[in-house]
Amino acid sequence: MDMKLVVHLKDGYAHIGVQEEGADPVMERVEVGSLDEALGAVLDVLEDARRRWAENRRNPKYDGPLPAPPPRAPATTTPRSGQSRAPQESGMQQLL
Repeated sequence: MDMKLVVHLKDGYAHIGVQEEGADPVMERVEVGSLDEALGAVLDVLEDARRRWAENRRNPKYDGPLPAPPPRAPATTTPRSGQSRAPQESGMQQLL
């Protein structure tokens, strides 16, 4: 059996990780007061990991959101033949 164990102590917590060959790692955060307490928690984390691995050795595949479509170019308007690009006068201005 090939197994990895990581114990990281920081600010009153132990981050405990275990991984067995052919299985995804299991990480847990445990509140502890000392290294001895952290090492005592390793067996609990390992037991939990073995229960998870008995059900499924790999985590489910992540199917994230689809990527956003590329932005569309702004629509351009071209004048029809016989029309100019000059702004049209409003009906009120034509009456004056």
